[in-house]
Amino acid sequence: MDAFLHQVLAGLATGGIYASLALALVMIYQSTHHVNFAQGEMAMFATYFAWTLINAGVPYWPAFFLTVIFAFVLGVVIERVIIRPVENAPILAVVVVFIALLVIMNSVTGWIYSYTIKTFPSPFPAEPIFGKYMSAHEAGAIGVTMVVLLALYAFFRFTPLGLAMRAAAQNPDSARLVGIRVGWMLALG
Repeated sequence: MDAFLHQVLAGLATGGIYASLALALVMIYQSTHHVNFAQGEMAMFATYFAWTLINAGVPYWPAFFLTVIFAFVLGVVIERVIIRPVENAPILAVVVVFIALLVIMNSVTGWIYSYTIKTFPSPFPAEPIFGKYMSAHEAGAIGVTMVVLLALYAFFRFTPLGLAMRAAAQNPDSARLVGIRVGWMLALG
């Protein structure tokens, strides 16, 4: 029974991570109406950036926030320089661009950091909580997933920017008519 309980709780933690990844894919698809095949590689590159900062002596949380800013800027640049020129192209051309971006990001990351797996520090303590059933890392993964989901819900439901992003994703023409800069909303998405 102990092993079963541990597996269920560990599965919830892993499921929370997968749910966050799925939410990111859905958000990108809803805002651009394209599946970004390179999203995993972009996240990997940002994680290596954080790893570089931490290994250079930057404390965990400042490195985290610098990485979020770096990933945001990188995403906007990729959207403006690579995706925007082909947004009205045939769907196959867009798919080829995303796959090319996947290969480029994967290759550049391997070239810079090598293809060996690196260890990344956890922001949570190493000792287990709830006895032997759940580690602090697993509880933290569940907690972070819940906080992110609540924050995104509140952002898209109650803030003017979130409502503008939703409007631009659902009906770009109507959003333009009421003064929303759809291009920037899609870039932010």
